[in-house]
Amino acid sequence: MDKSVLAFLFFVSFCFTSKAQNLVPNPSFENITQCPSYNEIYFAPPWFQPCIHFGNTYNSSSTDLYDTCSNSAEFGIPTNVVGFQYARTGIGYAGIAVYEDTINYREYLEVPLLDTLIANKKYCVEFYVSLSNPNVAVSNFGAYFSADSLLDTTNLKTIDYVTPQIENPNANMLNDTLNWMLVSGNFIATGGERFLTIGNFHLPANTNIQNLGSGTIAYYYIDDVSVLYCDPSGVDEMKRDEEISISPNPFSFQTTISFTEPHKNNIIKITDILGKEIKTINFTGKQCVIERGEMNAGVYFVQIIDENKNVVNRKIVLQ
Repeated sequence: MDKSVLAFLFFVSFCFTSKAQNLVPNPSFENITQCPSYNEIYFAPPWFQPCIHFGNTYNSSSTDLYDTCSNSAEFGIPTNVVGFQYARTGIGYAGIAVYEDTINYREYLEVPLLDTLIANKKYCVEFYVSLSNPNVAVSNFGAYFSADSLLDTTNLKTIDYVTPQIENPNANMLNDTLNWMLVSGNFIATGGERFLTIGNFHLPANTNIQNLGSGTIAYYYIDDVSVLYCDPSGVDEMKRDEEISISPNPFSFQTTISFTEPHKNNIIKITDILGKEIKTINFTGKQCVIERGEMNAGVYFVQIIDENKNVVNRKIVLQ
C-alpha cells in the first residue's frame, strides 16, 4: 500500500478513537512529506525545532524524525543510529537529545496547536518517551505552552527561561529502553496559548540525571502527543455534542450539520489536519450545508461555537 495512504488511514483511525479533539496536529509523526534520511523533523509538518541552525525551520534541524519507510539505516524503525525501538503506535516517531554534560546543547520539539487554549479551562497533556540507549537518563521532561513560538535562530542552547506547565516528577527517572514511558499532567490555561514545546527546560547543572553507561548524552524517542480539553464543564459540551449530527460523513460534494434545536449566531470553523483554517461560516438555524468548494480530499476538523462560546469539535472526511 502507498505510504501516503497508510499515513492517512492511521491518522483517521487515531482521530476517531477519542470523543474530545486532540489539539496536537500530526500527534505521532505519521503524516510526512518524505522519508527521513537525516535530522529532518520538518518532514513531519507542522513540527519543527525551535532552536535551529541558520534560522530556517524548513531545511535545518538537529531534532530527528524516524520512520519505517526510511532507506537510511540511521533513521529507520526499529533499528537506527541511536538505538532500537518500535513505534508506540503507527510507523513513526521523533527523537531529541535532552542532556549533554559537557556543553550547553539541547534539542526540542515545537508545534502550533489546532486551536488557541481558552482561559481558565483545564487541559490534559500526554506524550510517551523511550530512552534510546543505556548511557544517561533524566527525569526532567516537560511541555511548555506559549502564545508565541520559542523560535531562536542563534544556536542550540538550553531553553531555561520558561517554566513548563507539565513536567515529569523529579523522582520518576525515565530510564526504560524497552518500553514507552508516559509523561502526563493537566493545567489551567491562561488563555491565548497556541504553541507547544517539548523537552528539558533545565540547565545541565539543574538536570536530575542517572548515569547508566559511559556516554554523556541523554537521548529519547517521542511518540503519541496529545492535548485534550478536560474541564469538568465538558459534560455539558458532550451533551450538546450528542445533539449534533453530520451527514453524510464521509462525503464527496456536500454534507449537512444538523441540530435538534435551532441555534443562532453559531460560528463554524473548518481546518485541515495541519491547523490551517479553510473556511468560516456564520450560521443561524437547525441545518448548515458545507460545500466541497476548493477543499481537497482528506480529514478536516469542524469547530462549532455557539453564542455562549460553548465549543463542540467534530471531524469530517472528504472523499
